[in-house]
Amino acid sequence: MKEKETVGRKEKSSGLSRRTFLASAVSGSSLLLPLPGLRGIANPHIQAGTQATAIDFDRSFCHCVPKPGSIWVRIQIECRCEVFDRASGGSDEYILGVRAQTGLHGEPTVDPGYDFWVIFSKKYVYNKRVHASSYNNNPNRVPVDDYGPIGWHLQPCPATPIQSAQEFRKALQAWKRITARSVFAIADGSRGFSIEYPVKWADANLKTDTYRVETGPVLLLEQDRARVGNTLEFEDFRWAYLDYHSLDQVRCFIERPTSILANAAYKTSSSTPSPNPALTSKQVDEIEKRLFTGWKPPIPLSALQRLFQTNHYSTVTHLPVTTTLYALDQPCSAST
Repeated sequence: MKEKETVGRKEKSSGLSRRTFLASAVSGSSLLLPLPGLRGIANPHIQAGTQATAIDFDRSFCHCVPKPGSIWVRIQIECRCEVFDRASGGSDEYILGVRAQTGLHGEPTVDPGYDFWVIFSKKYVYNKRVHASSYNNNPNRVPVDDYGPIGWHLQPCPATPIQSAQEFRKALQAWKRITARSVFAIADGSRGFSIEYPVKWADANLKTDTYRVETGPVLLLEQDRARVGNTLEFEDFRWAYLDYHSLDQVRCFIERPTSILANAAYKTSSSTPSPNPALTSKQVDEIEKRLFTGWKPPIPLSALQRLFQTNHYSTVTHLPVTTTLYALDQPCSAST
């Protein structure tokens, strides 16, 4: 099938190191209105046996030639986010690449290793970098003209919308790749955003017609910022993992700056004892009091508190959504 490719700028070559790269570092898809009360898998807007097209994420990639331009980079796509406005017909597209890890020097004190992700859009390249401490988390937003040529390749694939929990289980057990499209819209459905992503973790109950999808990461946006034409800041994006049992609501584990001590009181189950016993609330209070009061720190208090924070999937939000699951008709290779 002919691929769909979006190219941000004409590509040209000239001389770039990995360090320079890291330092700088399917429009028109149908969108469904939220359907309150829709439970399970069946979607009344899709007839049984309907053929569709979904993104084959195994063969979909971002690409770029970061300035000064000596390397051509290919990054597998993790999630596609589209902001839409049905009244104007306009849309904005954001492409999330997979996580990578890097360490630029042999000496950690000079340049410690960190995780990073890249988001491509028509106007900007967003770079996320996560160190052990969010104090060293310094994302940036680089105009495409300054970054270098970019683009993305979305590989369409024939797909079949999944209509029942039985179909979902059969698709899983047949080793079919499954993707999803989730639409988050305001009450009247006139605007919002959709995300498309591969389903990486899922289960289907062998005794009942129930299922569960747990997958991510995906890109989410705050509803008031999800407007076509808005110039998004890095902070407007939310990294999340999804957990859902139905197509009309999703539980989102959203990354937020969180005190490391906030989870120190977590107690594991007796069947999986922790080598580090949970702290009591009183112990946490005593530690925080010693850290943040009674002395003049060498840096502002807010910066000191950030030293003891981490970005993780730290809050849970339930959101209304319209999700469609697709089984790709070209099965992945599997040993028998």
